[in-house]
Amino acid sequence: MKHLNDDQLLDHLYGIVEADAHLGSCEECAARYRALESRRRALSAPVEIEPQMLAAQRRKILARVENGSPFSWKWIPAAAAAAVVAIGLWMHHPATPSAPAVAHMDASDDQLFSEVYSMEQSTEPRAAAPIHALFEDNQ
Repeated sequence: MKHLNDDQLLDHLYGIVEADAHLGSCEECAARYRALESRRRALSAPVEIEPQMLAAQRRKILARVENGSPFSWKWIPAAAAAAVVAIGLWMHHPATPSAPAVAHMDASDDQLFSEVYSMEQSTEPRAAAPIHALFEDNQ
């Protein structure tokens, strides 16, 4: 015997489908249906609220309004700084060169240092070399 699932029982409960023979003949499905009905009645019953509770709640709200907002602006700069740091860390992707690139960087570093050393030892600026070449070709 195939029992009704929860969706089918809810359809019966809310009148989406008409009651079928299985619900009347199966005690297990009928018990589950009655449990759903009692839960629905319990939830739809009006709730009684005591006037003392409402008065206490009103006093608390009025006290908050009179004392001002408990919200403090003191933490805003710290939160903004933390957000900037977090975004910076999230966006930072350090370059990790591969092994051949590292070897190439070492060679270019050596070349750079030798060029800087030769420029330092030279008495004439490097930018003057093309001008001298112009005068040497005209002789």
